[in-house]
Amino acid sequence: MQLNTGTASRRISRGVSLIEVLISIVIATIGLLALVGTTVSSARFSKMSQYRGTATQLASDLGERMRANKTGLAAYDMQTNFAGQAVLPAVPGTVCNSFATTCTAAQMAAYDLQAWRAVVRDQLPDGSAFIVVQNVQVAADVWLVWRDPAVANADDAPTTNSECPAALTVGGQPDVRCSYFRINL
Repeated sequence: MQLNTGTASRRISRGVSLIEVLISIVIATIGLLALVGTTVSSARFSKMSQYRGTATQLASDLGERMRANKTGLAAYDMQTNFAGQAVLPAVPGTVCNSFATTCTAAQMAAYDLQAWRAVVRDQLPDGSAFIVVQNVQVAADVWLVWRDPAVANADDAPTTNSECPAALTVGGQPDVRCSYFRINL
């Protein structure tokens, strides 16, 4: 009596092939999930980079406004905390946007700040600013501040908001981002 070993070995190899296919599907699934996670992170950091670029352009705009009104530099100082900037201030009584209106340097600075802050609020989510004019060094320290919409909660926070000045009082709000600029006037 002879045993048919060929049939038994074919059955074993069929089972092994099925296990190999299942393992390869699991490995491919893990790889695809990693790829999706990388794509989501890339989109998040791309948006953060866009906000930082916008902040740079806004700081440059403020610097040009301040250079055009050097006699009114002290009036550009704005050290209001983050919560205090939730609502834009009212438009100044004297609108200094035409040649027909004569304005003092302080009135021009107030108008510039109000118009500039409206643009900051429009282009950055909950956009705010913190400005300290350094009279001795003829410079201004500017922090542009916004909420990062990609941060859903404290566990999602990629970094701390230690780049913000203490007087801005944003501690405990991990979704708040600050960009610092030194403007030489």
